Amino acid sequence: MYAGQALPTEMARAAPTDADGRFGRIGSGVARFVGVPLERQTYLNLCYVLLAFPLGLAYVVFLVVGLSVGLGLAIFLVGIPVLAITIALALGLAGFERWLTTTVLPVDVEPRTDLTGDRGRDRLWSLVTDYRTWTAVLYLPVKFVLGLVSFVVAVTGFSTGMSMLALPLYYDRQGLYVGVVTDRAPEIHQSLYLGWNYLLVGFEAVFTVGYWEITTFSSALVAAAFGIVLLLATFHALNALAWISGWIARVLLEDGYDPFAVVVHSEGTQ
Repeated sequence: MYAGQALPTEMARAAPTDADGRFGRIGSGVARFVGVPLERQTYLNLCYVLLAFPLGLAYVVFLVVGLSVGLGLAIFLVGIPVLAITIALALGLAGFERWLTTTVLPVDVEPRTDLTGDRGRDRLWSLVTDYRTWTAVLYLPVKFVLGLVSFVVAVTGFSTGMSMLALPLYYDRQGLYVGVVTDRAPEIHQSLYLGWNYLLVGFEAVFTVGYWEITTFSSALVAAAFGIVLLLATFHALNALAWISGWIARVLLEDGYDPFAVVVHSEGTQ
């Protein structure tokens, strides 16, 4: 009756069920979450986002000083060369950022090494009126914001995770605390007030954030397990920030004039 055909029971065993596919996706997701410290790109992303804070801070200081001095002296015509030098150097720094992003991250940000126009005045005008010139300058303070967020996430996540991971080694020591220590439990106040004629109706909710006191070795092991999860989550958060940084660099720096690339290209052709 079933000659030449697979039996129904055999077909059921051969066909993967929805549960098998769901468990497979869950297993692959867990493997990706746990295996993030073993990936080379994770540490490249970590170096990139941690370098963003000091580099971004230096960029912001440079722009604030250069633009403020140039604009302040513009009425005496002395500030115009200062502004021109500031913008030129900012484009060079943006070019360095373009090179750094394409070198460290899996992102391609193509530069532009020529300007339109036959005369120098025409090329200069095309540079000033090109919106990609100003998006490249805008990228420098954006780099500082991304670097600041990445620095806070890295310091908070890694320091807290490592402290929790090492709890089994020092949980029983007297007078030793991990975390934010205050004289009272932190409170979060949520308030809502509605006015109607001469009547004011309000609602206020207070949430108290307690603390977890570790007094036994088993509790310390549980906290250490949470520390491992926090460390892995921090790696993933920094990878996400690196991806966001690469996307922003591609949006703001793509096809912009890059004097840094012009210098590198001229040296390479010699």
